[in-house]
Amino acid sequence: MNTRDFSAPDYDFSRIEQKWQQAWQEADLFASAPKSSREKNRYILEMFAYPSGDIHMGHARNYSIGDAAARFAHMQGYAVLHPVGFDAFGLPAENAAIKHNTSPGIWTEKNIAQSLQTMKKMGFSYDFNTVVKT
Repeated sequence: MNTRDFSAPDYDFSRIEQKWQQAWQEADLFASAPKSSREKNRYILEMFAYPSGDIHMGHARNYSIGDAAARFAHMQGYAVLHPVGFDAFGLPAENAAIKHNTSPGIWTEKNIAQSLQTMKKMGFSYDFNTVVKT
């Protein structure tokens, strides 16, 4: 029996992920092309989050599925419109703002900014230049 050490080298996730996310941003890799010259187009939309707080594991699960579909379509040569957005209508954001004794507008914008930052760190393939806010 061979007793060689098969341990994996350390994975410096912070450095590696930051490197590639910066490369994607600089290349504008996930930019939407509404009037694409490509013959094949795909529109991929997940739910728009309620900006009552930062995104959570349920959001991550949902967005990961849509992200995989968008990346696959992109790799297949499709022009992909994969928008990111927030649904600020309704009670979740307003109730959270009231609970935190904050203006709903200020609370909503703060949480949208935080959610976008989290989504970028997660490496989602959205066109972050185009954000829909209802």
